[in-house]
Amino acid sequence: MRTIFVDVDVQRDFCEPSGSLYVKGSPTDAMRRLVAYAVARHIPILGSVDSHAWDAWEFASTSATGPNGEKPNFPEHCVKGTPGWLKVDGTLPPRFRFVPNVASAPIAPIVDEVVRGETQGVYFEKEVYSLFVNPLADPFVKALAERYGEPLSFVVFGVATDYCVRAAALGLAERGYTTTLVTDASAGITEEGVAKALQEMRAAGVKLATSSQVTP
Repeated sequence: MRTIFVDVDVQRDFCEPSGSLYVKGSPTDAMRRLVAYAVARHIPILGSVDSHAWDAWEFASTSATGPNGEKPNFPEHCVKGTPGWLKVDGTLPPRFRFVPNVASAPIAPIVDEVVRGETQGVYFEKEVYSLFVNPLADPFVKALAERYGEPLSFVVFGVATDYCVRAAALGLAERGYTTTLVTDASAGITEEGVAKALQEMRAAGVKLATSSQVTP
């Protein structure tokens, strides 16, 4: 079975105290250690990055609403190209690519790069919670499984446990992949939200583990 790490939204606006939408208690040291472990052992890293334009409908500063009338009124965060959009220092492998949130693009060459060990990290841009709202994410994972020719096992960490981490882990589990959440390399918004998310993930077959258990 091929292990792949999944880095969910480990960006400055979420994970650093100065960030505009800081998730309190973000375990950045644990996240860095997981990335370093993956790089040292040639474990591929897939991930997501929240990517917005200045006038995103999620923001309280705009009048726009979501496709179903949503208006969460978040502060401006993860605007692409700003310091807050960037990955936390130490959480990028030496060779990586960002995949835009577009309807179609050639992904086969990137899949081949990952399988050959040339590209170590692939990060899918998204606007809402799930990694899989990027239309290229699902076909990329399927193609990766086909190219490896063996089952895939995903190890998930990041922020926030009760939002984007939950969505990524459930999305993987629903697609039939063995999925593990690293609890001490993740953080959530509220205790109640985290407890509910963990319950949902367990019910979907997601395993819970600590960093020491996934990095023996």
